[in-house]
Amino acid sequence: MTGTKKRRRRGRRRHRRNRRSLYLCLTVVVIAAVSIGAVQLFLGNYVKKQNDGTILNGVKIGTTDVSGMTKKEATKAVEKTLSGYGGVKVTFELESGGTFEATLAEMGLDAPDLKETVAQAAKYGYSGNAVSAYKTLKKAEKGKLRHTIPLKYAVSEKETGEILDTRSSELLAQPQNAYVTQQDGSVQVVKEKQGELPDHAKTIQALNNWLNEDWNGKNGTIRAAVKKTDPEITEKDLKGVTDLLGTYTTFYGSDGSGRAQNIETGASHIGGTLLAPGEELSANAAMEPYTYENGYAEAASYESNTVVQTMGGGICQVSTTLYNAILYAELEIVERYPHSMLVGYVEPSMDAAIADDVLDLVFKNNQKTPVYIESVLSGGNLTFNIYGKETRDPGRTLEFVSETTESKETEGKRFVATEDYIGYMGLQSAAHPEISAQLWKVVYENGVEVSRDVINYSTYVAAPETYGIGTVSDDPAATEKMNQAILTQDEAQIQAAIQEILYGVPAENTASGTGTPDGASAEAAGDAANATAANGAVPADGTQTAPAAQ
Repeated sequence: MTGTKKRRRRGRRRHRRNRRSLYLCLTVVVIAAVSIGAVQLFLGNYVKKQNDGTILNGVKIGTTDVSGMTKKEATKAVEKTLSGYGGVKVTFELESGGTFEATLAEMGLDAPDLKETVAQAAKYGYSGNAVSAYKTLKKAEKGKLRHTIPLKYAVSEKETGEILDTRSSELLAQPQNAYVTQQDGSVQVVKEKQGELPDHAKTIQALNNWLNEDWNGKNGTIRAAVKKTDPEITEKDLKGVTDLLGTYTTFYGSDGSGRAQNIETGASHIGGTLLAPGEELSANAAMEPYTYENGYAEAASYESNTVVQTMGGGICQVSTTLYNAILYAELEIVERYPHSMLVGYVEPSMDAAIADDVLDLVFKNNQKTPVYIESVLSGGNLTFNIYGKETRDPGRTLEFVSETTESKETEGKRFVATEDYIGYMGLQSAAHPEISAQLWKVVYENGVEVSRDVINYSTYVAAPETYGIGTVSDDPAATEKMNQAILTQDEAQIQAAIQEILYGVPAENTASGTGTPDGASAEAAGDAANATAANGAVPADGTQTAPAAQ
């Protein structure tokens, strides 16, 4: 046999051996694959059968143990834990100094991804690799599983932002608008000042980071970021405001009463206003809402031709004072209404009433440059100064003259029920005559009258003396008897009802005049009578204080 044939024979034998080895390997692989598949199938079926819709023992969501719970039960459990954290306090340290506190409940602590997190907990140990899942299940069965799924915490941006604003307001420098005033007889513009505001975005982000990274479930401290803020009115905005265009003053008496408080509050809402050319201002819109929260109190006002206690009573003196300053500045009056009855702080036709959305004072800046309104409270006086760019001739002056064209006195008395105890009878308002009046605008040039025009007509209804009659009693029958007597508007019957209710016998002798049982009522009667006294004429230049209302 030749060498070539031997080599060929040996090659064929090697090839057969290799082929047998390959077949053997393939067989082993197939068997192994089938075995593994069978195991996986077995384990997968086992895991599937074990999934009864509850979370494995040993699983936590955040700090809440949700072992054996359904998704619904786990959600409620985590929410309960969140609620328990509501009392945790966070101290905010301002970068500029000062601290304030808030609870997590106040800031609306929440878990925004709670639904997804609970779903993840419910799948744990029942999904993924069958072998790993099987091991996890067995570990849970033996009570050795310890697995925590992180819970993402977050606070409400809206609620937290409001807290940051309100609780830091007294600790941070507030922006101050540039403003116009008079110093040493000349008009001066005082430069604005920047203020500070809490940086909502940065502070809330820092708070959420702390909750999710460093929080141990107890109280903590956060650095509150602060940012600079510019005021609404700057020195540049007031560049063209160089002159006093008009001013007017009335006396209100800063006695701490509700009426004085309302006048001071209303004036503060209007003072500091800058009007661009063509812009209008509604006095009512500027001063409302008339609520305790906005600085107002209850005080006397006119309603249905009588005096009643209402929120914001007295703000009509603010609009009236402003109205007269506007007249001297010669801005355009868009809307103005007189009171139903005379007021004591200005002459007839010089008033401007405010009544919610029914009566308003509206005026327009008819100048080519901005105008600025300053309110000044000093010594019980209210002053409005209106500044702008003076374009009128230096020798031109104004006078506004009230003329009563018709007057008719009223007679009789009116009686109204009050929330005082039976036996009280006090003067609420003095009698008001029926008045028709008009207001003249008189223009002088170098002291010589050059024009005289009527700019408004006003009528004021008559009102008799009004007395308040107490109707409050522990006995409903007595209250009803008193109300029925008031309905008669007969003073003798009212007096008789009071005598019978208080003393059990009808009054035999009733005085013809209405009594005032206590000093307070007598004083009120005097005050009300004085309030209708006429004031003196306003000086032609409008710069002096109008006579005081009594």
